[in-house]
Amino acid sequence: MMTLFNANQIDRISDLPSNVIDVILGNLRIRDQVRTSILSTKWRYMWTSAPHLYFDDDFYQRFLVLDDPGAVVSKIITDVVMLHNGPIHKFSICIYADFDFKITTEDINLWIPFMSRDVKHLELVTHCVFKDPMPDILFSCKELTYFKCSSFILSIPPNFCGFEKLLELHLVCVEFESSALESLMSGCPFLEKLVIELCGDFEYLDISSPTLKVLLVKLEYDIKSICLKKAKNLVDFTLDANYNSLSGLIKSLPKIKRFSMLRGKKIPLADIIPPTLLTSSFSSLEYLKLDEFNLKERGELLYIVSVLKSAPRLIELTIRQVNMNIPMLLGLFLVLVYFDTSIFILQSDNNVDTIQVLDHSEELECSSWGGLKLQTVNIEVEARSQHAMSLIKLILANSPLLKTLTFNYSSEKLGAVMLFRISQDLLLMKRASPRAQVKFLCSTFPPFVW
Repeated sequence: MMTLFNANQIDRISDLPSNVIDVILGNLRIRDQVRTSILSTKWRYMWTSAPHLYFDDDFYQRFLVLDDPGAVVSKIITDVVMLHNGPIHKFSICIYADFDFKITTEDINLWIPFMSRDVKHLELVTHCVFKDPMPDILFSCKELTYFKCSSFILSIPPNFCGFEKLLELHLVCVEFESSALESLMSGCPFLEKLVIELCGDFEYLDISSPTLKVLLVKLEYDIKSICLKKAKNLVDFTLDANYNSLSGLIKSLPKIKRFSMLRGKKIPLADIIPPTLLTSSFSSLEYLKLDEFNLKERGELLYIVSVLKSAPRLIELTIRQVNMNIPMLLGLFLVLVYFDTSIFILQSDNNVDTIQVLDHSEELECSSWGGLKLQTVNIEVEARSQHAMSLIKLILANSPLLKTLTFNYSSEKLGAVMLFRISQDLLLMKRASPRAQVKFLCSTFPPFVW
C-alpha cells in the first residue's frame, strides 16, 4: 500500500556524510552534478563544492548547434570554476573528438588561480592543430600527482622548482623547446609513469629518472635514439613507432619485465633492438608483445629464438603479423580447432583451394634447450607466413608450464584441405606440457561492397 510522504521523516539523502557526498559528486559529469540541485534544499548548491570537475565530449556536443560553441564552452567552464566554493582536487577537460575547441592561455590563466593550491589531478586535453605556449601558471600547481596535457608548446620557466609530488605524466601532441623535456623530468623526482604520445621537435629521448616504472612512447616523427640506461627501475616499456628511420633506435635498456612494440614499417627488429642488448635487458622479461612482426622472414624467426633464449622468465608471448580492423571483423568467418589430450574438433567449409600450406620444412634445433617458463602464447599470422609452424613446434617442445597456445591464421580464402593439413601438423607436434591446449583460429575475410 502506497503511503504519503511524511514531512517529519528523515531526509536520508540530505543527511549523508560529507565525504560520501563528495564521492557521489566526484563520479558525476558536470551536467549531472548540477542536476543534483533538485534533490533537496540542502543539495541546491552542493554541486558548487564538488571536489572533481569533469568536462568531456558529451558535455561539448550539446553546444555544437551554436555558431561559436568553443567560446560558449570556455565561458561556462570559467563560470563553474569561479562559482566553486571548495577545494578542486581533480579538474579534467577531455575533449578527444575532432571538435573546433581549443584551451587557450587566457582560459588557463583564469582557471588555475582558483585551484592551484589544491588540485592533484589535472587534465587539459583537446584536439587542436595550432598550439599555444604552455602557460607558466601551470607550473605553480605544486600538489599535482597526475598531469595530462595536449596541444601545447612546452617550455620551462626559469623559476620552475619542480613537481615534487607528481607520479604520472602524459604529454600528447606537445612540442618541446630546447631541453624542455629533460628539465621537466629532472623536476619530477618521484615520477613513476611517463607517456609521450605523438610529440615533436626532439631528436633524442634520454630518460634518466631513477623512479620511473612505466614508459609509453608513441612516435610520429623520426628521432635518432632512445636511451633508457639510467632508468634503472623501469619495468614496463611500450614503443609504438610508425616511421622509416627505426634502425639503431634503442641504444640502451634496463632490465624490464614487460615490453610491447608496434612497428608500422617492416624494419627488422634486430636493427631496432640490437641482439647485444637481449641478454642484459631481457633476463627478467615476463611479458612480450610484438605487433606487425614479420614471420615471413627467417631472420625475424631467428631473432625471436634469441629472445626466448635470453628471457628465461618469459611467461606470456604475443606475436601479431596482421591488424584485424573493424571492417574485417564485420565479415569474420571463424573456424576453431581445439586440441588437448583427448579432444579434437574440426569445423570447416567444404571448398578446396590451392593456397599453399605453411612451409615449415626448415625445423629449428631445440633438443638442447632448457625448459621455457611460457604459460600463454598468442600467434597471429597472415596466410603466407612461412615460419610460424617452426616457432610453434619449438615452443610446444620446450615449454613444460604451457597452458594455452592460440594460433590465429587469417586468410582471404581458406579451404578444408589446407585447414586439415595445418591442424594435423599441430596435433602431432610434441609437447613438453601434458596440459597444454592448442587453439587454432582461422579467419576469412570475404570481399565487401561499399
